Amino acid sequence: MTVYAVEPWSDVVGEMRGLWHAHFREVASDQERAPLDPDLEAYARLEAAGALHVLTMREGRVLAGYLVALVWPHLHHRSVSHAFFDLYYVRPAHRRWTAGIRLFREAERTLAARGVRRMITGTKLHSAPNGRPLDVGPIFRRLGWVEMERQYGKWILSLIHISEPTRLQLIAY
Repeated sequence: MTVYAVEPWSDVVGEMRGLWHAHFREVASDQERAPLDPDLEAYARLEAAGALHVLTMREGRVLAGYLVALVWPHLHHRSVSHAFFDLYYVRPAHRRWTAGIRLFREAERTLAARGVRRMITGTKLHSAPNGRPLDVGPIFRRLGWVEMERQYGKWILSLIHISEPTRLQLIAY
């Protein structure tokens, strides 16, 4: 039986960390340039400030998935509490039927109970290394979400000083 529960970050971070490498290998782009290096101290500060919402998905005692959201007012709409999804993941062995949909529905229910009025998240547009599409936009649309923005990223070049102050070497990250 699958059980969804809001749990404190500090209680589940150890279990979640056990899944992060698989999660990262499956979904992260540019893994060589941007290695997995979570700022655990920042997460602890967010938890202490009451700004973290951690929803777990368990099969028995096994952590089968999680969703982590940052909860605070939007800088442009401070009177409206927002949840910005940071992480969401379901172990491949537990991705059956509507497990992911139920995770998002439960997040909506528990965030609404907390006073959140708007949720914001993204989805990957590339495919996993095994070729599986990572775009969960169709699931979000099925749940009533609407596309609001598109994000773009670009790696920039950095000028790095080497031994002589007048010599510069262009390094591409």
